[in-house]
Amino acid sequence: MVRDHHRSARNLNRRRLLQGMGTAGVVGVAGCLGGNGDGNGDNESDGGPDVGDGEEVDFGDLQEGGTLRAAVGANVSSFDPPYSTDTTATQAQNFIFEQLITSDRAGTYYPWLAESYELVETQDIDRTAYADYMTAVSANEDGVLETDAQVLLQHPDDDPVESDEVRVITPEEASAAVDDGVFGMQYRYRLHEGVQFHNGEELTAENVVLSVERYENSDVSAQTFDSLLHAREVDEYTVDLFAQVPDAEAEGQLPGIYVFTTEQAGLEDGAIDPRQGNEPIGTGPYQFEDFADEQYYELSKFRDYWVEDLGIAEKEWFDGPEGYPDGPVIDTIEAEIVPDPASRAAALRNGEIDVTTGLTTDTLDDFDSSEEFLVAGIEAGGYEYIQYPVNIEPWDDQRLRTAVNHLVPRESIVQNVLNGWARPAWTPIPELAEESGTTDPEALEEELRPANEYDPERAGEILDEVGDDLGIEYPLQVTLETNADNDDRVQMVELIAESMGQTDYFETSVETYEWNTYTTRVLDPEYPEEELIPCIGLSGTFNPESYCDALHGSANIGQCCNMTGISDQEFDDLVDAARFDPEVVEDEQLRAERYDEIWQLLADRRYSSITHFDIEAAVSNTAVTGFRMYPFDEGVYSFALYNPTEAQAMWLDREE
Repeated sequence: MVRDHHRSARNLNRRRLLQGMGTAGVVGVAGCLGGNGDGNGDNESDGGPDVGDGEEVDFGDLQEGGTLRAAVGANVSSFDPPYSTDTTATQAQNFIFEQLITSDRAGTYYPWLAESYELVETQDIDRTAYADYMTAVSANEDGVLETDAQVLLQHPDDDPVESDEVRVITPEEASAAVDDGVFGMQYRYRLHEGVQFHNGEELTAENVVLSVERYENSDVSAQTFDSLLHAREVDEYTVDLFAQVPDAEAEGQLPGIYVFTTEQAGLEDGAIDPRQGNEPIGTGPYQFEDFADEQYYELSKFRDYWVEDLGIAEKEWFDGPEGYPDGPVIDTIEAEIVPDPASRAAALRNGEIDVTTGLTTDTLDDFDSSEEFLVAGIEAGGYEYIQYPVNIEPWDDQRLRTAVNHLVPRESIVQNVLNGWARPAWTPIPELAEESGTTDPEALEEELRPANEYDPERAGEILDEVGDDLGIEYPLQVTLETNADNDDRVQMVELIAESMGQTDYFETSVETYEWNTYTTRVLDPEYPEEELIPCIGLSGTFNPESYCDALHGSANIGQCCNMTGISDQEFDDLVDAARFDPEVVEDEQLRAERYDEIWQLLADRRYSSITHFDIEAAVSNTAVTGFRMYPFDEGVYSFALYNPTEAQAMWLDREE
């Protein structure tokens, strides 16, 4: 009865909270579509806010229990990880599901569901080593392979556009190759024994293998199987993951799957979702309780969480302080789905929620100046960009795209639209990925910044040249698109459109769509045939590849996030050489040199324009103790609640 009374009171509060809500909200994508373009952090050098990433705490003051009330900016598109690509969905999934490894905020990896892991072997092979195991599949006139099997890799000499058949490896052939010792890398993971799923099933190596299979032909298959070749059970608690070729990102990429129960691993595509009659079941610290589509979801603490049974001190790498808990201490999470940022801000001010993210930057300024709230921020791996319709004349001429890039007012976007809560993207790489992504960040900025400066005079010179050469009659009619539910992003696109329209070369218009409608549009395989300039945000990773390949890699056409059908074999080869090469696996300096080549190629060919890097921010009331920020928005709440790699935990300081 107490629970029913609590929920009734919460629903009354929800009805007040949802008054005045707008359409479905903006979200980010886990390694894919995303980024709110909002945030906060230390950006003083660019005239922006100067706030920390959260507060340090004394675990002697820790309080257990309570309900954390959050508000998120979009509906949960799916609770099924391989069949969702937005960060709001991933935020919800991260409470429930776990992976073999975890990381700190610097991108250092630690064993998690795995008690330990090791690199067993690296072999100096390339993709031609699989020729004897390949099978031929048909390709249609558009180069689309006609097979229902997951294509793990294809022969590098085969071009599906030029040939009716292409040689490929599917999971069946991959298993045979591994049997014969043909693989690039072998990692071995020894699982903790006794880890329970929320339904009581014990985690075993079989769960890992079945979970890998669930990712086949999923919405994130291109990212999952760009490296992963095969998963194999060694014994009940040991599993091997094999990479196709040597991979500099293998440590983080190979085990980047969520682990499911035996039953849920075998469900139909997208079926791990209460709307499909299947509540999500994981090994995570919180278990699913309730979900109302477009309204809220609720989670409760899993009382048999394996870390509490094990004791976090049993993890060899843990060196946290005395009093650090063996799991998150908050009992319940209630997440309201509130797309309108103004409604979320009002709910926070009125005490209806405790924490939220994705607020407009002028609102962040207000909260930052108040003693009643804490604004925690960090420069993130999220970024915003526009992408050009490269397959449509005259946009197939890189000079036209270069000219428009000089009309993108990056500094004005950051200062006048985002109020300093971002950093202009003079280069395509954020600070958190610079170590392996460039040999010299300052030199890279010095080299590339002139190409990204706002320069209408130079743009005009280029456009005159292009017009004369191609016989273009100006003004060109141009439509820019974005999602309607992110006020800052809409203003940014309007500013770019205004900048273009102020010249004699373009007549611009801006179209906006509800978030889910918009993502469906830009990921439609037919979208590259439209003469449109989309704007969206991405959430990258700690690896530099996520700041180039997701946007421009040909394997990501129709997936996240090559929206306009960019296909550049030289670029694909350079990305391969910066990641899938034994030399760069061993030599990080060489890897960085190769990424410098990639950044220069992208600057020259100008397929897209990255505008800025987000400063990710969360705002909480004073009842929330210990909230600290994570650089990727899909992990903001799960990191803040509990992450032993940095002895991070938060609690509520109030009477319930």
